Amino acid sequence: MFSSTLSVRRLAEFTCPGADLYPARRGRAVEPDEGIAIQKQLQQARTLETPSYAREVTVQCQLSLFDSLTQVPGWPQDVAGQVSIQGRIDGLVVDADVVLIEEFKCCGELPDAVQATDRMQALLYAGLHATASESDGPVDYRIAVVYVQADTLEERVFCEKLARSQVQATLAFVVLCYQVRVERHLQRNLRRMQQNEGLGFPYAKFRTSQQAIARRVYQALQQRQRLLLEATTGSGKTMAVLYPAVRFQGLMDQLFYLTSRNVGARAALAAVRDLQSTPNHLTVVEITAKEKICPVPGTPCDAQQCSYARGYYTRRGAAVNALLDDGVADRARITETAEIHHVCPFELSLDAALWADLFIADYNYVFDPMVRLQRFAGNPHVHLLIDEAHQLSPRARDMLEVTIERGVVRDAVKSPTGFLSKRAESIDRALQKLCRQFPQPEQQVPPEALASLERAVVRLLDEVSESAIELHAAPAAQALWFACLRWRRSANWYSETHFAHSLERVGREITLRRLCLDPAPYLDQVLGEHGGSIRFSGTVSPLPLYQRMHGCLTEGVAERADSPFTVKQARVLNIVDIPTYYRQRQAGLAKLVKMISDLLVAKQGRYLVALPSYAYLQDLHAVLQDVLDTNGVPLLAQQRQQTSEQHENLLHTFANNPSGVMLVVSGGVFGESVDFSDTSLRGVVLVGLGLPPPSLERQLIQQYFEREAGAGWGKMVAFMQPALVKDVQAAGRMLRSPQDRGVICLVDARFARAEVQQFFPRHWHVEKIQAAQISTQLDSFWHDNELQVNS
Repeated sequence: MFSSTLSVRRLAEFTCPGADLYPARRGRAVEPDEGIAIQKQLQQARTLETPSYAREVTVQCQLSLFDSLTQVPGWPQDVAGQVSIQGRIDGLVVDADVVLIEEFKCCGELPDAVQATDRMQALLYAGLHATASESDGPVDYRIAVVYVQADTLEERVFCEKLARSQVQATLAFVVLCYQVRVERHLQRNLRRMQQNEGLGFPYAKFRTSQQAIARRVYQALQQRQRLLLEATTGSGKTMAVLYPAVRFQGLMDQLFYLTSRNVGARAALAAVRDLQSTPNHLTVVEITAKEKICPVPGTPCDAQQCSYARGYYTRRGAAVNALLDDGVADRARITETAEIHHVCPFELSLDAALWADLFIADYNYVFDPMVRLQRFAGNPHVHLLIDEAHQLSPRARDMLEVTIERGVVRDAVKSPTGFLSKRAESIDRALQKLCRQFPQPEQQVPPEALASLERAVVRLLDEVSESAIELHAAPAAQALWFACLRWRRSANWYSETHFAHSLERVGREITLRRLCLDPAPYLDQVLGEHGGSIRFSGTVSPLPLYQRMHGCLTEGVAERADSPFTVKQARVLNIVDIPTYYRQRQAGLAKLVKMISDLLVAKQGRYLVALPSYAYLQDLHAVLQDVLDTNGVPLLAQQRQQTSEQHENLLHTFANNPSGVMLVVSGGVFGESVDFSDTSLRGVVLVGLGLPPPSLERQLIQQYFEREAGAGWGKMVAFMQPALVKDVQAAGRMLRSPQDRGVICLVDARFARAEVQQFFPRHWHVEKIQAAQISTQLDSFWHDNELQVNS
């Protein structure tokens, strides 16, 4: 992707990336900090030997690359064709006749040949130096790529001598290659901008409030705001966000559409296809997790084992161009193209995304510190469209948490290969020592108590690094290594204020967790690295709560779109006399069955019943089955660990019966992500408030927010928000269009509390009733709606 500032290393990688993806590493890995320290040591020694030796010499060149493009009609006047290429030479000696340029590379084992990218980097430094030097300067350049073995400091030097004209010609050729590719990209972007000027809304008309949402999104992106937007489920918010974002998109801008579930990605892809004014008006790339798209069993990610990785860079260019020419590159198209060109589909999607207008991906590609795409980080021209924003804080909390489990440790100890067994035993002893110090089944552990474990983790990582073990041959050792690596790297985002440690013991199993209590500072940092951001959802009330949880209280703005639905479309009944507490559930089942029967008697149709647990669902299913069978009404139920295909079959069966009841678990796929717009629900029953059970983690979160945010915040963040977002999302499955009518039954007296109702949509008007009153309420509601339809 084009940038006004281009590093020498990036230009070298662009031109000479090598041949293989995931090439075999020789020797141990060398961490960047260690490499920098060794480089400074060598530079200091050379300075003592050669007084004229200069280190870390900045070179740069301002080039006017796109003069032809800037004359094209429609080229934005605020985008100049200037590119600054810059970098720092590790070592430089200028003599009368020759210039020495050294490029240091620290490694675990000395290579047999110079790497193409390293050589090109040194050549580009020489070209920049020659371009900046006076014409009567030295005529020759001596280019030296110096590989240094980290443990012994032994050097292997690959050196060549070139004339000034040669290094200048090399720089000119590389810049030309870059210019040709980027000009092609910018020409396509310019055509996209011109088409966007006349891009109309893809549907016959806007839904109620949809146009207002679109205007606000456009304004927020223009002003680079962090907008939190609540738009009711069924308001058409996916298109209301995408349409103005595409209209806003300038020559340099990219859009990232981030979602927490596959269903959200499918909705975004469908909306993008509707937006296409021509087959390839927009270039869109869907990012799918590597393990889901990899064609090789076990996902080895090793050029020696994977033919899709071997020679990847020699075939990449044609594959990327093929994808971009297609317009919308979804998972199926990426898989097909990768097979045609025999390249890794995951890396192909990432490389194509560099040149795409929009990419659609899971949250973790921007927010997970272990897997986020660094190639896009810190780019102010990248704008974030974050769907299902009510999921952002809990997902970020999970991404920042790290865990070491004794089961993983013991598997590595017992691995038949014997890799790392000694180091794994050290970690096991450290975990057992913690259990002796903290004997409760689950309790908080102070950070100073983890010193032994931290040392054991570092030793294991060092052994892997120093021995160059091929971990793919030992899955158990690889699992432990990854857990230790994540634990070690979490020091980069850990703070004693926002994190805590917990130790849990169940039998012989021990789990140590580094818990994130508040991801807001991290989310604030990541959002600040990008351009504008739109966080949108149907359930982000109360708005101040979510602003605080997203780290946007000072920088962000929050607004609630007008609901397209009216109070008359939904009768919201709070049934206060059916007990739902765990110990009283059995006693309340008969009343609950009677209430569901009353719903069906009042109005035949499809009803969704959401319960807080599978156990509760099974109890209700057992007593409801006979009643519905007698009346010939199908009863369907979500099962544990259903596959996507089973979910689809269940939904298909439900949709193809004119009347029926489906029992689901709140917060599951049917309660949050499934679109029932073609199924027309007559009602949704929410049974129980569904507060998460108390745990040490919830207790620590509650204590943290009480301390940091004030009284009441702890309970709201730790318990109320996780419960109410599930309930409101489930209820949102009912009203999807202005023609829909239905009943929402809130079965729990606690739904009447003000602290609960602050999470409800504004178009809800909640009425408290006894279960015996429901028939009267329903008769009145459906009678009034029939009169309205007939009139």
